[in-house]
Amino acid sequence: MLNTVRVLLILGGAAAASCAAAAQDPPARKLTPAESKAMDFDEADLNERVTPEVKAVRRAENSVVSIYVLTRDEREARFRGTPVEGQGSGVIIDASGLVITNWHVAAYPAARPDAFQTQVRLKDGRKFGARILNVSRDHDLALLQMELPDGEHVKPISIGDSDSLMVGETLIAIGNPQGHANTVTRGVLSAVDREIAARTPDGGVLQLKGLLQTDAAINQGNSGGALLDITGKLVGVNNAMAANAENIGFAIPVNTVQRVFHELLVGSANFSMWMGMRLDERDGALEVAAIDPGGPAERAGLQVGDKVVAADRQPVRSSLDYARVLVSAQAGRAFPLAVRRGNRELEVTPVPLSPSMGRIARAIGLQVEEVRDRSVLQAAGSVLGVRPGYRLPLVLRVSNVVKDSSADNSGVQVGDVLLYWVDRSPWGNSKRLFEGIDGLAQLLAAAQGQDLYVSVLREGEVYDGPIRVN
Repeated sequence: MLNTVRVLLILGGAAAASCAAAAQDPPARKLTPAESKAMDFDEADLNERVTPEVKAVRRAENSVVSIYVLTRDEREARFRGTPVEGQGSGVIIDASGLVITNWHVAAYPAARPDAFQTQVRLKDGRKFGARILNVSRDHDLALLQMELPDGEHVKPISIGDSDSLMVGETLIAIGNPQGHANTVTRGVLSAVDREIAARTPDGGVLQLKGLLQTDAAINQGNSGGALLDITGKLVGVNNAMAANAENIGFAIPVNTVQRVFHELLVGSANFSMWMGMRLDERDGALEVAAIDPGGPAERAGLQVGDKVVAADRQPVRSSLDYARVLVSAQAGRAFPLAVRRGNRELEVTPVPLSPSMGRIARAIGLQVEEVRDRSVLQAAGSVLGVRPGYRLPLVLRVSNVVKDSSADNSGVQVGDVLLYWVDRSPWGNSKRLFEGIDGLAQLLAAAQGQDLYVSVLREGEVYDGPIRVN
């Protein structure tokens, strides 16, 4: 919740009388040129006050943003007196509006986009909505895309090298502590390779390793903000403070942030649209490092070792270039890629899938579609024994089965209608309906490494059994 500092100036007694008397005094005489010059700022003195810290802040301040998590329920917002459910900081990493922050800052809207929304505020006060492209809970990082007007760009931060940091060197933190945007604190690098355990918004405990420790003041709301070296380059993303202690803060090294960005935030099935491949930066080019069986990339003919030189007709040379283009991709619409394979250049047209579909494909090897056809719903409803007059809102029908996947090994076939899954607990088993594609993706995420017992309808017959969730 935002804190508001109120400053009340009260004039009374002798002070008020002095003000009243001053109002009746004759106009003050004009200053002589010499007096005016003496009162001017001494430019040389001012330049001497521009320390390396001031230069560092000036270089980075417009690249650090405030992040607010807002409730979408206006009635609840009015009841609470404020729509703000949480706040933090972030760092702009690309002119198109890509922002890095902590996962715990974006955890609520990432888990419940129907209930929460994200707002990014720049130093100049402008506000923009933002969508969460991907998160890595294990690394406490999230990638956001600001919703900028067409043709608008923002200033990205300069990236430093956290591996070259020296214990004792000056560091500067910029963030949004307690709602006080663009607050600057200064300290030193106290230690490297620290390990901590932190409580998370979902009630769990997160073990984080390899962190930077600094005595620059880091408070609630600083999370996701910038930790700078003395040149104003980003060397870490602030993410924690020690409870019941002073001047002990922690940050994720920027080299770790870059690795997670390339391998997980952009390279995983959860990013924007699922392409079914992982790209690595090698020798100044983007190379296909891995391909998911049955995914869009494999079906389009891409191969490990192909070098991607253009995406959607735009040149790409880095993961950041690729991410900038991929955020505009749409599920079900061909996304042309120009690749170099040996001495040949060719174009392939994978058709991306939604992140939820990507998670389903990777977990059990299925692609499904939401079906609302009356006859299919009636057939499924009659098997499930729904009461007369009640109709299922939708069912999931299998549109593709990846060969040798968990679903394939369990005997699932194209055209099968998923009826229900069995929730097993110490209190007994219960049948639960599938809640759309997003619901299935969330269910599989919670069942990793376990067997999911499902029932399917195939040509009027019901089949059931376990599917192993990868």
